Amino acid sequence: MINILYDRSTRSVNLPRVRPSKRDIQHLFEIEGTNSAAKLAKRSGLPYNLVYNVTRCRVKSISEWNYEKLFGSPAPRQQQMKIDGDAFRKMAALWLYVNDHLTRADLYRELHELPEGHRVDHRIFSGKVRDVDAWLETKMRAKFADAGIEEQDLDLWLAEFEKDRREDMIPYDRIRPLLRFLDEHLGIPPGKMLNRSIAAYESGILKRVHRKVYDRASVLKQKGERALGLAREDTGEVVKESMIGGKPGYTLYSQVSEELQFLKRYAGKSTKKYLGRSSWTYETGNSKRIADWRARRVLRDCGRFIRSNPTLPLSQLPRSQKRIWIRWLTGTLTSRASNLLNDPKAVEMEKRVLQPLRPKNEYHQDYNKFIPFDRAPRVLGMKRKAFDLMVAENCELFRIVGKYTQRWYLSDRYLREISQKEHFYLISKKYELMARKLDQSMPVHNCVN
Repeated sequence: MINILYDRSTRSVNLPRVRPSKRDIQHLFEIEGTNSAAKLAKRSGLPYNLVYNVTRCRVKSISEWNYEKLFGSPAPRQQQMKIDGDAFRKMAALWLYVNDHLTRADLYRELHELPEGHRVDHRIFSGKVRDVDAWLETKMRAKFADAGIEEQDLDLWLAEFEKDRREDMIPYDRIRPLLRFLDEHLGIPPGKMLNRSIAAYESGILKRVHRKVYDRASVLKQKGERALGLAREDTGEVVKESMIGGKPGYTLYSQVSEELQFLKRYAGKSTKKYLGRSSWTYETGNSKRIADWRARRVLRDCGRFIRSNPTLPLSQLPRSQKRIWIRWLTGTLTSRASNLLNDPKAVEMEKRVLQPLRPKNEYHQDYNKFIPFDRAPRVLGMKRKAFDLMVAENCELFRIVGKYTQRWYLSDRYLREISQKEHFYLISKKYELMARKLDQSMPVHNCVN
């Protein structure tokens, strides 16, 4: 009796396959006394093409039913050639996760011993082809065994990995509002986010998306909301282009439109000189992009004109240039104020700012309010190198509020007290500037110890 395998999930009937050997075919020729495919097909009642391909060894396997009709005897018991590929796909996914430098194509060619660039059948990984060759699963288990992973450990790893993968999948209903927002406000098609047609999700064929896709859509929505909250009309287009990529070699006209109008108004430059055509084409939206070299030329000439005319009002500068000059002015003022803090009188003021407000025993009463030394810069909002320099200059004060138990700790209360003092911001900026000029900071233990 033929053993029929029935899979309810796919509603298909799969007959076991048999691989005829050359010895079987030669024995058939001897019994029938002919090697004519036509005569063998007529006797067995099988299609001529099938018999011809079998007798010429052009097919790898045939069904047990066809084998019995052609050879006139029950099919011999053979090692199963095709098996359910679920275990193979789980092992392949785990192997690619552990070896993140490999791709599916690399693994496929390695298993089949194929050269670089050979065509790859991705269906065995995606599950579109349910059954795979049995030797593929054997080879994957051998790869893990060669890596020192025993069979029992591998099964535990696969179970844990599959559990994590299920947790990484998000119901489609949760990402649907995000996709609608991105499509309506930023013009990002849902297919761009899902990397496939949305119809498969809307029809219910696919019901979950990966967490990475959901997280990326959430980040885009937040950026889009911030951008749309600004006064510029082009922010949605800029966000869209920055996220999904624009046209190579071109820049959005809206990103240099302010600079062009500024040059036209204050420098008397013609916009046609920079665009190569009238700006009307861009203002009406018929064209949205200009060549990168034209955009660079606009920004370069705008910067040169502003530097050569320092009396221009700051409020009249384009927003991009205004940010640059405000940053420069703020940096100059901060640098000047920090340099003044190096004056002897300013050093005394620095000592007063960093001076503990309470006696040493009060800071040491509650041991739960001490934090490790390397976390102190975060409490003060300083970089580690700048904090090390500040401690080195004022180590006698930090010894009062610190304690040592195999490593140094500082009082959290003290750090929060000095961070709220009026002039501490200038002191921190002083050491930030000093840290930039030094290649490396003084080790902390040289001071505190």
